[in-house]
This record gives sequence, C-alpha cells and structure tokens, in this order.
Amino acid sequence: MARVSSLLSFCLTLLILFHGYAAQQGQQFPNECQLDQLNALEPSHVLKSEAGRIEVWDHHAPQLRCSGVSFARYIIESKGLYLPSFFNTAKLSFVAKGRGLMGKVIPGCAETFQDSSEFQPRFEGQGQSQRFRDMHQKVEHIRSGDTIATTPGVAQWFYNDGQEPLVIVSVFDLASHQNQLDRNPRPFYLAGNNPQGQVWLQGREQQPQKNIFNGFGPEVIAQALKIDLQTAQQLQNQDDNRGNIVRVQGPFGVIRPPLRGQRPQEEEEEEGRHGRHGNGLEETICSARCTDNLDDPSRADVYKPQLGYISTLNSYDLPILRFIRLSALRGSIRQNAMVLPQWNANANAILYVTDGEAQIQIVNDNGNRVFDGQVSQGQLIAVPQGFSVVKRATSNRFQWVEFKTNANAQINTLAGRTSVLRGLPLEVITNGFQISPEEARRVKFNTLETTLTHSSGPASYGMPRVAAA
Repeated sequence: MARVSSLLSFCLTLLILFHGYAAQQGQQFPNECQLDQLNALEPSHVLKSEAGRIEVWDHHAPQLRCSGVSFARYIIESKGLYLPSFFNTAKLSFVAKGRGLMGKVIPGCAETFQDSSEFQPRFEGQGQSQRFRDMHQKVEHIRSGDTIATTPGVAQWFYNDGQEPLVIVSVFDLASHQNQLDRNPRPFYLAGNNPQGQVWLQGREQQPQKNIFNGFGPEVIAQALKIDLQTAQQLQNQDDNRGNIVRVQGPFGVIRPPLRGQRPQEEEEEEGRHGRHGNGLEETICSARCTDNLDDPSRADVYKPQLGYISTLNSYDLPILRFIRLSALRGSIRQNAMVLPQWNANANAILYVTDGEAQIQIVNDNGNRVFDGQVSQGQLIAVPQGFSVVKRATSNRFQWVEFKTNANAQINTLAGRTSVLRGLPLEVITNGFQISPEEARRVKFNTLETTLTHSSGPASYGMPRVAAA
C-alpha cells in the first residue's frame, strides 16, 4: 500500500511539473503566430569591428518569433577576416555580394588540405627539432549566389580576398530540435573579443563578450596546448578591441585550391566526367557538400527570359539540408513581372531583398491583408506557413532570397495551371463563389502560367482595403 501511495505521489509531482512548464512556455511565447500585421524589418543592432560589421535583427519581433528564427548580416571589408565562431543552432547563409574564402572545422574530421611547399618551418617538440607542414580542414572559394549550410557547433570563418565588401546574410533556426538551449542565438567565439557585448541576447545586461579561451586559466591552456604561459595569455585576447572581424596584414597564405577556370584543363574535364558530388568514395559528414550556387539562371526551376527566373535549393540538391531542416529559394524578376499568389504548405519563409524593390501583399488565415507595401534592398519580411503572398517588381530588377524552415518546402498556388483552383471541379467553384459556370470556367482556365506572369502595372495595387462581403 505504501508503494502505491509513493507511486501516486510521484505521478502527481510529475503532472504538476509538466503543467507548470507548459504554463511557463505559454507565458513565454503567448499566441506567437496571431499576426494581424507584418512589417518590413531592418537591423536593430550593429556590432562594429576593425574590418567590418555584423548587423542583427531583433528575433523577438513577432513575425520572427513566430517563424522560430533569427537573422543577421555580415559585412566584411577587403582583407577582412571574420574570426572562427560557432552557434547553438543550424544556420543557412547566402552570399549577397562579393567573393572570398570560407573554412569550417568539423569535429573528428581530418585535415585534408596540406602544404606541399619545399620550405617548411621547424618547431621544438619533445626535445628535438622536427619538420612540419601546415595542414587544415577544407577551405572553399565563395562568391555571390552561394548558399552555405552550417550545422550547430561547427566553427566557421570567412575571409574577403576581393576588392569590394563581402556581404553574407544568415538565418538561424532557433526552433530546431538541435538547439538544446533557449530560443536565442548564441555565438561562441574562438578568437577575438566583442567590446560591445552580447546584443544577440536582448534584455540581458550588456557586458563585453570574450572568446572561449578567456574563461580558462592561462596555466590550463598552456598545459592543454603544450605552450608557454605568455602565448596562452595571448590566446585570451584580453587587450584586443578589434572586434570579431579583423584586418589581415600582408598576404593571407592559407592552403586553397585554385579558382575554377584556373586549374589544369584535364582536372576540370575529370570533374566534368565524374560530377561534383563525389569521386567513388562514400560521402560522410566530413566530405559532404555544404555549398551550392543559386545565381546561375541555367539551373533555374522556372525561367522566362522576359520575366526572370526562380531557383530552389532543397535536400535533393544538397543532402546536408536534410540534417539541418532548412532550404532556400532565389528569385530574380524584371519590372512588372509578378509571382502568382501562393502559400508555403509546410514551412515558414524569411524573405530578404538583395536588390531592387517590389510591392508585396500577404493575407493571413482570417482572410485579412496583413501586409500591403513596398520592400527594398536590405529589408526582410517573414511569410508564415499558410499565409498567401503575391510579389510584383516595381524596379528594373527585383532580386530576393527566401530561407524556409523545412528541408523540402512545398508551395501551393492560388492561380495558374497547377493551382488549387485548377484542381477543383467547376461545380465546386460555381457554388462556392456563387458565380455562373462560364465565369467559373474563366476563373479556372484563363491563367496558363504556373509561377511567373506579367502584371498590368500598379493599377491593381495600392487599392484601399475593403471588408469582405
């Protein structure tokens, strides 16, 4: 009897704890996606560094909180080095402008890039002089249009080897099952210091953010790395106020492959025969491809020379996206081209404008227009799952990238040859909208395009909002 009583008491305690946790979660994120109004968002905080800056959007903004993501833009000046860091979340990045180098350090993977030069420095180890070659994990060339997948806990760095700024925008999946902390992005820096503090965690008292080595005692670092105490103290960057993007003095001599087009012709022909996806070896997390370019119209999913193109990137194209559960879409349309009304069936979308301007309307589940306005370069807007959206370019060219919270995001369209209306029987349309069979036939069959069409101009936009009859 005592055992039964103890068991009941234990179950009751668990029940109380569960309800308390659920109530706490409800208070923390009450009605997250009850969105009556959306806005085009711009950065709320800027972290300035010696050779660039990091611009951070407020992830507590209702539309970003609903989507479960945060967003940042990295602007790296020529010869600027973004020091290695990692995050508690999966990250999908897009190179909006410029070119450079990128490196990652994936736990447990070998240093497959090795220096084969004749001159090798020496170091003292275990009482004898030894020769060594520099070796490190993979370094990649990146350029405008590249989309880069990064898993949680993987240290990553960027270097701008071009003449113009390198601009990278990133979405962080805070709601991912891989984030075991709270819904805040947390950068962990391996080098450098951030004198301005941890602006990612808004509402928390700001204090300078230092690198990970700073938290350990210098003697611990010296013992772990088998170095002297003075070098260990230098790793802590205690008096370094350059920030997280520093300027490289002199040449940046990392081991890197030549750019495509600069390699021997036989190597490129060999790659062409075997493809980019492997060389007969089983692909592992160490060799998995994490980058793909979305700026090449020849690989577009939708292409009309007079209107523009749309390209998508999902886990079928880049298998690592299946692991981080994110995908991307790249669009480029000419003035007055329209993307037919559509909605995301299984994902939230974060739309970031890389060039130009467009008029956008978004409608929620109550049939209310929650956004009707202009978006321009550098702004972003979230399109929650199921919310219908239409876009029309109002500048000579409108270009954008969408980050979606599903590895294989699906869309449904309201108009066009593959739309939901096209799939409905005429009798359903006739009775549902109280229109004649002839009108229903026009509604169903008049639009022959699937995604892109030419709009009649601004006359159909900017109309006053009217209540549904």
